[in-house]
Amino acid sequence: MKTKISLIAFVSLIALNACTKDQNVDPQSASTLAPQEVPVLVTQAVATVYPKVTGVDYSSLQTNSLYVANVTAPTTEAQVVVSNKGIIKEVAVKIAKTDLPAAVLSYLETNFPGATFEHASKKTKGDKLGFRVELIFNKEHYSIFFDQTGAFLSQVTGLQGKPGKKGPAPAATEIALADLPAAVKSTLAGYTFKRAILVKDAAGMEVYHIRIEKLGVPYDLVVDATGKIIKTREVNTKGPDFTKIELKTLPAGLAAYLNTNAAGFTLDYAVAILKDSVVVEYHVGVTIATVKKEFHLDASFQLLPNHPAKGGHNPPALNIKELKSTDLPSAVKTYLDANYAGWVFVKGASASVDNVVKDYHVVIEVVTKKYMLEFDRNGAFKKAVAL
Repeated sequence: MKTKISLIAFVSLIALNACTKDQNVDPQSASTLAPQEVPVLVTQAVATVYPKVTGVDYSSLQTNSLYVANVTAPTTEAQVVVSNKGIIKEVAVKIAKTDLPAAVLSYLETNFPGATFEHASKKTKGDKLGFRVELIFNKEHYSIFFDQTGAFLSQVTGLQGKPGKKGPAPAATEIALADLPAAVKSTLAGYTFKRAILVKDAAGMEVYHIRIEKLGVPYDLVVDATGKIIKTREVNTKGPDFTKIELKTLPAGLAAYLNTNAAGFTLDYAVAILKDSVVVEYHVGVTIATVKKEFHLDASFQLLPNHPAKGGHNPPALNIKELKSTDLPSAVKTYLDANYAGWVFVKGASASVDNVVKDYHVVIEVVTKKYMLEFDRNGAFKKAVAL
């Protein structure tokens, strides 16, 4: 009898280990921990915030350092980030889309039109409060982070959970410079650290999305735990850029549109308008036999509402004008006064096409924080980005 019990226990242990291995193979549960793998100080800390909730899933966010508790209850969905010493770093609670600040909703409408909203949360505890939104746009999943004013901080792709999954979104947290691995700190030597967000990628690896600055120029880095830079990008604080495109470098989608709608065309000019290093609009002039046509297309190569109604064309007059604080429209100043008390003007610019202002970009400073804000031609707010 004793042998049978031992055999059953042995088989059960093998099954438990196999289950753990299967979980580790699954990218969405790569860091799921068994109860005995969670430090007591961590579970005790979570119990102080949610004492009556028994359904808690734990995972590791930073090896042997940071842990995440996903809390799901009939009236609560939350994510708690706790250090191995039992210190609660942050608490984020699920909220409805309608509970997001107007600045966040405006940013989403401007940058992700028609996106499928999945999840939103509000950070209720932590050194830096803010919001997080999960959505699907162009078949890609985005996790988007905002500060407490509704200004954009960072975005990460590919963190979606399993279809139909309940509870908080995949783990992510803002992390202080002091809590970065030594190898990552070494990579940042010589730069001014601004902020970082730690996530686990699809393979369960620690990845740091970091904002740094050097000589006043902000950069975004994606760095792994070994300090290897995976991606780097300079943050454009000037507003739109205008880039001429030659026939041989026409994007495939643009060439396909012209071949379909202007068969036999000769390219006279093509200009891409970029914001934050991303194309948002194309202006193209062509000649078909002896007829000249002009097309204004969006980034998906669809005609814009302001597409020229008449034939003929001239290359657009593109201009970025530096502004003084006294040049800002009254609507812009009114918005800044209402939402960024004590703001100080750093720099500004307007972008014009054919002498018609398309939008305004303004960089301001509030105490020690800098923001870049975008307004339309009438001075209506479009989005804010924390620098």
